[in-house]
Amino acid sequence: MRALAASIAIAFLAAPLAASAADGQPRKALTKAGQEAARSVVLKRGDLGPGFAPHARGKDEGTPKGARCRALDEDDLTVTGDAASPDFRLAQGALFVTVGSNAQVYRTLREANTSWRRGASSQTTTCLSDIVRLSAGPGQKITVVSAKRVPFPAIAPKTTAYRLVLTIGLGGNQRIRTYVDAVILQHGRIQTGLLFTSVGRPVASVDLVALASVVAARMAKAAGPKGPVA
Repeated sequence: MRALAASIAIAFLAAPLAASAADGQPRKALTKAGQEAARSVVLKRGDLGPGFAPHARGKDEGTPKGARCRALDEDDLTVTGDAASPDFRLAQGALFVTVGSNAQVYRTLREANTSWRRGASSQTTTCLSDIVRLSAGPGQKITVVSAKRVPFPAIAPKTTAYRLVLTIGLGGNQRIRTYVDAVILQHGRIQTGLLFTSVGRPVASVDLVALASVVAARMAKAAGPKGPVA
């Protein structure tokens, strides 16, 4: 869940992503099996339609100062696998969409469930809103119009989704309406987050469900009867 919070700024503002325990991220004790499981889950270029191009992520600059995210901190938890897809971007005329995902394998099921419980708190939307608002670049003013949990099909043993509606002021009277959709899944010790950003209108629900279902199937395969070995 904490990794998703860090990812919000990435996909939307092209800010980078990396896990850092000093910034509330879980500690890393990466293993070969854990890394293989995490990498197998995240989105691949072939999962998306024509026109999407991968953009590599850079180094994380941390959660913006002042973001109210303490309730999601996981510096007392440990992951054995951590992976992120590129940001896949589609730009065609006025259409601009970014899709990305990350996956973490927690050391124990208890730790995975602890992460999920914290992320399911009411503080999640506050944290995500603050990260986006406070990550505005020079000349930008970001206003969070709404941030809420939204219904989503139970495609994994644990499933939840959030939508943020934003306006970006670019100077003068120019404002852009932007949508951020986050889908979070957990299967055993594996958690994954999918992040969609779009300008003008939200990504269609059928597309959100289709891509999340691809990831959910990979999670089920990676978890297996006993989950990925440590």
